[in-house]
Amino acid sequence: MIILLLIFLIAFFIGASLASFAGCVAWRFANNVPQTIPRSFCENCRHALCFWQLIPVVGYLLQGGRCAFCKHKIPGHETMIEIVFGLFCGKIFLLHPDSPNLLTLFLSAWLLFLAWTDALKFCVPAASLYGGGALLLLCHIDALAQRNAIDWCFFLLLFCLMRLFEQKQMFGAADTFVCLILSVLFGIQNFCFLLFLSCCLIILHYAFFHQKMLPFIPFILCSYLFFGCFFPQVINV
Repeated sequence: MIILLLIFLIAFFIGASLASFAGCVAWRFANNVPQTIPRSFCENCRHALCFWQLIPVVGYLLQGGRCAFCKHKIPGHETMIEIVFGLFCGKIFLLHPDSPNLLTLFLSAWLLFLAWTDALKFCVPAASLYGGGALLLLCHIDALAQRNAIDWCFFLLLFCLMRLFEQKQMFGAADTFVCLILSVLFGIQNFCFLLFLSCCLIILHYAFFHQKMLPFIPFILCSYLFFGCFFPQVINV
């Protein structure tokens, strides 16, 4: 039990750190700030952060939810994302403590970064989008070889439909690409579950907030995390 708890805590810290890093990179991309310099800083007062302030979740708690320098309130949703992603990664490592599915971890981090940038700027970096997708397909090349003709016909139909939605400005090219990657990786049935829940979440969001223009990838990520936590067989965790 102690060993499993230690594994979970380590995995939680890894997941929370990935979420913190993804949020930082996404914010810099959305605000046209160089990725390497300057070092991490408060978005309000621009004061460089100390090392302890950068610790995921812990840094937020130690500062009481406010910047230690200017006392400006730190957005709580960022820490919540770190907690959720940390718990998700902890679940992955607990399922396979001897040989955790690192590809699932990479896929999760890839989706998280794309979702964060999509939410902030309604676009994603092309290099991260296509590079990450290509790497995932290469790592699952054996599974792709087992897909039958019906599967590939479905993938082609999905591509045509989403391209049509793009022309109607209902989806973006990044949404189409992400959906295609997930459908190929998870299979027809599992992807339909994922897509259905994503659409339901969008409808609920619109019902409460009446926001007409919505980024789609964040809803895909939420559905992915839900199935990963409660129905891991859907995303092959």
